Amino acid sequence: MDITVNPLAQWFRQSAPYVNAHRDKTMVLMLGGEAIAHANFINIVNDIALLNILGIRIVLVFGARPQINEILAKNDCESLFHKQQRITSDEAFPYIKQIIGQLQHDITAAFSMGLVNTQMHGVKINIVSGNFITAQPMGVHDGIDFCHTGRVRRVDVDALQYQLAQNAITVVPPFG
Repeated sequence: MDITVNPLAQWFRQSAPYVNAHRDKTMVLMLGGEAIAHANFINIVNDIALLNILGIRIVLVFGARPQINEILAKNDCESLFHKQQRITSDEAFPYIKQIIGQLQHDITAAFSMGLVNTQMHGVKINIVSGNFITAQPMGVHDGIDFCHTGRVRRVDVDALQYQLAQNAITVVPPFG
């Protein structure tokens, strides 16, 4: 009698120790603007959803550089950088807020609508975003006024941990 091992069963056996080792752990994932714009984005969303379903707590931080560059170029708004850091002028600020809000909506929608046609159909994925990050203006460096560009002042760890304990994927935009 020939007993063959089902490849799927073998995969589960091999991955079980990793799933067990990471269950109830928190992972911070950075999703660049390039990944959001890529045709493979929905597969990335499905992979993140799978991690959540397996009990891994997800903090999803996203970027928006290519989308911001595009909207500023379309609106003839100069995009200035100093040491690879964007200088966010008064003129650019409304466009940047628009893009970040749009991307945040697109990410949330992908977790809601994108799962319908996958193996995870019917699985409840909660996406939460909020003011988990407080920023402070960068000010003037090397004689350059960074205007609305800031850096992290504080992270509301308690609020993040609360949302993660509720099994929510927390989405943190590049905006404080």
